[in-house]
Amino acid sequence: MTGHTVRRPAAPRRMRIGLVEDDLSIRQKFARTIGQTDQFELWFESGSVQGALEWMAGCSAADWPEIWLVDLGLPDGSGLTVIREALATHARTHVLVISIFADDDAIIGALHAGAMGFIQKGDGDEALLEHLGNAMEGGAPISPRIAARLLASFKQSVPHGQGAAGYPDDRTEQHPPAADLTSRERAVLDCLSQGYAYEEGAELLQMSLNTFRHHIRGIYGKLGVHSRIDALDEARKRRWLHRS
Repeated sequence: MTGHTVRRPAAPRRMRIGLVEDDLSIRQKFARTIGQTDQFELWFESGSVQGALEWMAGCSAADWPEIWLVDLGLPDGSGLTVIREALATHARTHVLVISIFADDDAIIGALHAGAMGFIQKGDGDEALLEHLGNAMEGGAPISPRIAARLLASFKQSVPHGQGAAGYPDDRTEQHPPAADLTSRERAVLDCLSQGYAYEEGAELLQMSLNTFRHHIRGIYGKLGVHSRIDALDEARKRRWLHRS
């Protein structure tokens, strides 16, 4: 009797995860959670910007992670640098920000850098895997607390005198035009519009961090705002940005 080999379909390859997080305990927790699935595998991990960039430089396209989980507050720089480099190398990379707390500036900066979602570090194992699955399906996973921050920021950015749908209401107020920005303030504003962190913007413009922050305070005062998102919204209305 002649035998034959039964060929079973190969198991689908697990999606590769790149993790950049300086807290070792959190990296270990994520590694355990990801390792318990047959859908994902932790392909690379680092606790620093430099470590991530060095690994990226030597990684081939065939070995590139499909998803990156990136903390913004790293000991040697901003996670925005990692996000930009990951997307510049492979534009179809899915990048999710992991954070304990994200303020308005961090959220807007990450969105400008190309992040597609935000995960709170304390959301739990099931939520992490759900977020990863949503990302691979083309969604934009956002933790409920981060979503609340985005909604609040959006509401604050609705122009005075307009209702939620953008129509005039009876609270219309007339504000005097803001003074023109100086050339350095415009350069700082342009950095903010491109998603640079304060440290990165200061380095790019070759000024101290304190000077960079001083210009930001001047911008806020002239525009009559109190946050980055409001400043960018007002500057776009006035067409003061080099890039919109």
